[in-house]
Amino acid sequence: MPTIQEAAMVLNQHYDIKKPKIEWIQDEPDKAVWKVIDNKATYILKSDYRSSKTFTPSITLQYALSQQGFKVPEVIATNQRKLCTKQGEHRYYLSRYISGGPASIIDRVRIIGDYHQHARLPSSLTSKQNPDDLKVGINRWISEYEVKLNDLRKWRDQYSLPYIQPCIQLAEKCIQISSQNAPLLADHLTSVNNRRWLVHGDLTHLNVIKTPSGDLWIIDLEHSRIDSPIKDIRYLLPRVVLSSHYKEYFARFPEGKSFKELYYIDAIFPYGLYYYLGGSIRQMKLPLKSSQVQEIVSDELAKDDMISKELGGIK
Repeated sequence: MPTIQEAAMVLNQHYDIKKPKIEWIQDEPDKAVWKVIDNKATYILKSDYRSSKTFTPSITLQYALSQQGFKVPEVIATNQRKLCTKQGEHRYYLSRYISGGPASIIDRVRIIGDYHQHARLPSSLTSKQNPDDLKVGINRWISEYEVKLNDLRKWRDQYSLPYIQPCIQLAEKCIQISSQNAPLLADHLTSVNNRRWLVHGDLTHLNVIKTPSGDLWIIDLEHSRIDSPIKDIRYLLPRVVLSSHYKEYFARFPEGKSFKELYYIDAIFPYGLYYYLGGSIRQMKLPLKSSQVQEIVSDELAKDDMISKELGGIK
């Protein structure tokens, strides 16, 4: 993992920031993050410490989107006019710091609807996400469900959570219905590739910032890529489905109405439970609170009842 001393050297040599105050360090699975305070401005310095083929393209994408007027942090070029630099074994890039707090569910619905409607992969970037073989794309889509389903089964047994079994059955139903709707999924994937739609890829509550003036900013675009907009909405379930927020989303991203059925099929999967359990386990917030888990299970089942009605009574 890169050190503060290495970060300070990068700032000095490549950005002419001589004596910055490095306020904190945040370690994530694939990168290190520093807040850098200079006399002139406040920045975020990020470094990868795992080999990632998407790190540099994501920086180029973030820069391009900021130049197009999207509210994403501006990437600061080095003194050699490069968007990122390499020091030793690690790559680094600097961007503007956005001051504010986490956004609400409805704020995230609004900003991701706008993002899906307007953000496209720049022609200067070659997409590696366009599968020529639709069968491969469909199999990959369904295999993502299967991986998460296996995690739920493992957590059920490992942490003695028999009461999540109804959600495991929802996951199984999602896989079955998705497999039955392969032609619909194939049409959707064709649209995704032809339109070069972008997803954020990590739309947690921490990655949309609301400033004191009320502006909304999307941060942490390292996982942004061409992919189905449906995958971003997963981070907002089940509360989006159990509210009127979907109407707000489709008002901002009207193309989504053409594959609304797929949104609902995908929403059958118990994402709220999956993300809660996975996050709690990764962060070692153990033992799990059974009352909280059971409340989420209830929400997931209520969501499934609503979706079944939308899909014509599918059970």
